[in-house]
Amino acid sequence: MLDHISNLLLVYKDERQQLSYLLIVFILMGAGIALGRGTADALFFKRYGIEYLPVMFVLVGVLLSAISVMYAAFVDALPSERFFKIIFALMIALLLGNWFMIRLGASDMVYPAYFLLYEIASELFLVHSALYLGQNLVQTQSKRLMPIILAGSQVGVIIGGLFLAGMSRVLGVQNMLLVWALLLAVTLAIITVWHSKKGVSPYFRAGRKERSRLRQSINQVTQGLKFMKTSQLLKVSSFALFFMVILTYVLGYTLNRIYTDTFETEVALGSFFGLLTAMTSALALIMQIFISNRVIRRFGVKKVNLVYPVTSFMVYLGLMFSFTLPFALIGSFNKDSIMPAFRRPVRNIFMDSLPMQIQGRARAMSIVVVLPLALATAGIFLWFAQKAENPSLFLFPGLLAALVYLWFNRKMNKA
Repeated sequence: MLDHISNLLLVYKDERQQLSYLLIVFILMGAGIALGRGTADALFFKRYGIEYLPVMFVLVGVLLSAISVMYAAFVDALPSERFFKIIFALMIALLLGNWFMIRLGASDMVYPAYFLLYEIASELFLVHSALYLGQNLVQTQSKRLMPIILAGSQVGVIIGGLFLAGMSRVLGVQNMLLVWALLLAVTLAIITVWHSKKGVSPYFRAGRKERSRLRQSINQVTQGLKFMKTSQLLKVSSFALFFMVILTYVLGYTLNRIYTDTFETEVALGSFFGLLTAMTSALALIMQIFISNRVIRRFGVKKVNLVYPVTSFMVYLGLMFSFTLPFALIGSFNKDSIMPAFRRPVRNIFMDSLPMQIQGRARAMSIVVVLPLALATAGIFLWFAQKAENPSLFLFPGLLAALVYLWFNRKMNKA
């Protein structure tokens, strides 16, 4: 039976132990991310106020830019598992500190602090997980095993979402922070035991020692900006990313506003977020496994590149017609299922078509410059637009952002 499954998944016998280890690690991390997402949103919206969400967008952009530069400056100095240990230990301490402050009720500022902690941690986990896999799998293994491992992460998100939905009323939303800390501690222990037996990640190569790692990291970003002048694809894709972030975060604010008004308590909202995360992640996983690659092969990258902007435009039209829960659920399906299933793999294909020496700098420039600028733009706009009782005031600009995003994606297809 095991041999049949291994043959079906193209897994060799000598890879089973390593694959099992990586699957466990990624399932645990995925479950923790689901708990963090649901609890951070529910606690912030109900105990602090959704009207401050635009401010969080701006702060997330600033922090993400600064931390990304610091991460890039020092990440190649240590094996990825040691960096993981540092991140996990710091996260456990911060989660316990946040939980303790919530229990004390000392300050409401703990809720935006926890919201920011989740947002930064989720992005950092995503980036460092890719590096960790790169240091532990050869290229031929990556093509076969990485889809299975990433599917394991999605399974973890589904499990975490269902746990949050089922146990929020029993344990309380705030106590889910302890569960997330426990999952991180277990993951940390598993990684420590594995590498104590197997040694350092086999494909780790220490970066050259530089007098100023931070300056080198900043230079990567500035070089990415310079490449925009010579690469039409990089320039157009950067503008497309800018408007994609705006339409997605304006949509996220809109959906969360509907959900917060619909569910009166943080427990009800937390349970709903858990179930919603599980459902959208399950749909995304099904589409990634059975639909995405087939659609890309059948219609081509350029046509699939237009899917997410078109579906987002239709979602905005629906919300302008009916600012209600059913249309919000369709919006969540678009944002959390269609986007990862179609938009992400297509963008990766476009980015991979750039010259090798540009790719790393282009991605760094996107995270450090484009993403924060887009988040700041969306946050500042929403801060003023939300004061109007008519939701069309912030839905219409989101709809326009979807149209501009579609236009730039068409230009990407021609670049």
